Amino acid sequence: MSERIELQNITLKAQRLLVQAVSLTINKGKVLALVGSSGCGKSLTCAAMLGILPAGVNQTDGNLLLDGQIISPQQLRGTHIATIMQNPRSAFNPLNTMISHIQETCHALGKPVDIAMIKATLKSVGLENADHILSLYPFEMSGGMLQRMMMQ
Repeated sequence: MSERIELQNITLKAQRLLVQAVSLTINKGKVLALVGSSGCGKSLTCAAMLGILPAGVNQTDGNLLLDGQIISPQQLRGTHIATIMQNPRSAFNPLNTMISHIQETCHALGKPVDIAMIKATLKSVGLENADHILSLYPFEMSGGMLQRMMMQ
């Protein structure tokens, strides 16, 4: 199991410099808080780590490392790291149930859909009655419930 994810000197530009030489380390089992004023580049820094920068924003310098080895965000995303949106409703298709979303994610990652593990994970984040939860649509769930579903 991986122990450490590092961003080294990440620089992001659009028509102007957006983020300059940001470095951080995330150690397994630890919590890292990325704080700053509105517009300072927190979300862009996370987007760079995940390889999901908005159109027109480019990473012009820096590396992403997993246990000291350079890795692409695509190799990291969904297997070692994920993001939990502040507004999770935007991350879910309102026409699909929760089990459909999980099945789609597992398929995209080439992983089997393990219902027993899914139910155990739901319980571990405080979502009881897994059969009911998995049958719900996003609009039937609170924001906090949807954030916990994003951890699946």
